[in-house]
Amino acid sequence: MNYFEESLNIMKELYGHDVAMPLATVNNREANIRTVNAYYKDKSFYITTYALSNKMKEIVSNPYVALNHNLFVAHGIGKNIGNPLDENNKDIREDLRKVFCAFYDKHVNENDINTCILKIDLSDAIVFANNYKYTIDFNNEASSREKCVIDIVF
Repeated sequence: MNYFEESLNIMKELYGHDVAMPLATVNNREANIRTVNAYYKDKSFYITTYALSNKMKEIVSNPYVALNHNLFVAHGIGKNIGNPLDENNKDIREDLRKVFCAFYDKHVNENDINTCILKIDLSDAIVFANNYKYTIDFNNEASSREKCVIDIVF
């Protein structure tokens, strides 16, 4: 049975708001990880950042990234979709201003041309919810579900 729509609803419930999570990138042969504020919407994560940051330089060289939150892990392709004020970012900018309201006006300088939105188009993920483990294949719009009781204390 395909649980893709169910898994998308769970992703929205768990990550459709401001969530601090580690983002992994690769610099040559060296992995790097840092915590970012991320927001999930429509099979992608969005992060406000700076085009000249190390993470963005690494993504330009190698766009394959990973995200993690507790037991959740996801892989995807990162890309700079431009400054929040770019016309094509109008809708996502409004979402990000609301979702990241705790820091947006203090830390996101939209007037700096290097301020950008990192979009991570997800390829796969493993997410745990409601005593199930979902293995999601975003590219083929497929998801499996199996019983899984989490007994790890966070």
